[in-house]
Amino acid sequence: MAARKRTPADAGALAAGLLVDACRPHLEDSLRLTVVSDLAMDLGRRLEVLAGEDSADSLVEAALACADLATLAACNLPALPDGDGPLATAALHLAAGTTRALISLVEAKAMTLEGTYAENTLRDARSAGWRADLARKQSEGSQRE
Repeated sequence: MAARKRTPADAGALAAGLLVDACRPHLEDSLRLTVVSDLAMDLGRRLEVLAGEDSADSLVEAALACADLATLAACNLPALPDGDGPLATAALHLAAGTTRALISLVEAKAMTLEGTYAENTLRDARSAGWRADLARKQSEGSQRE
């Protein structure tokens, strides 16, 4: 059986796993972190499936899922004890970087698409990039405070 080529969506699934691991020690004490962990696991499973696909639509969907993951991590960093914050921060930056990598692939695929479909594909991908950048900036702002 031939091995599947790795894609940036695989890195997004890894980021989801890092966020789950950051939440794991506190699941018994925090309903919030239980929900965050469950959401991260769902996003990770979604990204694992999308990693095996190569269409423009699947790449955009993976970019949006990674942006969601970055946002989830950024919004919940304050809920994590200091010892687990760096792992969640790593998940956030990996997810945001993966979003950017996926956008590059979407832009290349969009060149082969036609008209409105290409425009909408690019718009969705750029929206994911904006959201991932916002999550990254949000975390940087909260670390300075």
